[in-house]
Amino acid sequence: MNQTIINAIEERLLLTFNYKGKTRVVEPHTYGVQHNGNESLSAWQISGGSGEDFRLYLLDEMAAIEVQSKSFECERPAYQRGDQRYSRIFAEL
Repeated sequence: MNQTIINAIEERLLLTFNYKGKTRVVEPHTYGVQHNGNESLSAWQISGGSGEDFRLYLLDEMAAIEVQSKSFECERPAYQRGDQRYSRIFAEL
């Protein structure tokens, strides 16, 4: 369990991290363990990849995770609280 990600969700702060060779900037929405046992983060990607959209990031592939001082107001329209992809949720909006 990564407390940095939990804090970012609870405080609605942007996260940056390296993922598959790119620095990502995201609005974190849900963090937990998927049914297959993978710890992952569901987040709205702002920059660093193939455009803005919800993405699922595997914690094992994330590096240099940092909370930013910039906040975001609310969840994105496509967000679903209690995401069914997770067997255990550590934090969600």
